[in-house]
Amino acid sequence: MIPAEEQTDRSRRFANIWVTSRADAGKTQAEMADGLGISRKTVQNWESGVTAPDLFTGCEWFRFLGLNPLPYYLAYLFPEFFDGVAKEENDEALSNALMELVSNMTVGEKRQLLYLMAGRHGSPWYSLLQMFTAHCHTSMRSRVNVARAVLDNYEMEAKTGDLVCPDNIGPDLELLRESIEQGKKAAMDRSSAYKPIINKDK
Repeated sequence: MIPAEEQTDRSRRFANIWVTSRADAGKTQAEMADGLGISRKTVQNWESGVTAPDLFTGCEWFRFLGLNPLPYYLAYLFPEFFDGVAKEENDEALSNALMELVSNMTVGEKRQLLYLMAGRHGSPWYSLLQMFTAHCHTSMRSRVNVARAVLDNYEMEAKTGDLVCPDNIGPDLELLRESIEQGKKAAMDRSSAYKPIINKDK
C-alpha cells in the first residue's frame, strides 16, 4: 500500500500538470471547459487533485492548448530533477531523467545534440554547457537580445559562406525566429517564460 502522504504528494504534482500547462498557454478554466466540452467544475476538480482526466482527455487537453505534454509529464515523474537538481540527487536518478528526455527526442534533435557535444566546431562541450547554463539564468530580455545576435550572425555567415561545419546539421531557423518573437512578447509582459514552441518533427 502506498503511504498516504506519498499518494497525496503525487496527486498534488499530477494536478499541477493541468494548472501549469493552462497558465503557460494563457487559457482560463472557462475556456478549457468550453474547448473540451466539459464543465468548469470538472476542470477545477482536476486542478485541485480531486479527480483526474483519463489518458484520452489528457491528450485532448494538450491538443487544445497547442502544447507538447512531455515536459509536463516529465516534471511529474522526476520532480527533483525538473524543479531544480538537488545537490543530494544520486547519479542513477539523474541518468534516468536524462535518458527519458533523450529517448523522446526527434532524430533531428539528437543529431543537433551530438553536433554540440562532439562536432568539429572548435568549442569544447563543457565550455558550451557553461555558456548555456549562464544564458538560462539571465533575464528574458537578455536572452532575446543574445538570440537575435546569434540569428543575425548565422544568416550573414550563411550568405557569405563563412559558417563552420556547413555540412553538419544546422538550426531550425523558423523555430528560432518564432522563439525569439515569443520571448520578446514575454519580456514586454515582464514574464520569465513564454509558451513552448512545438517542434514540427514531433
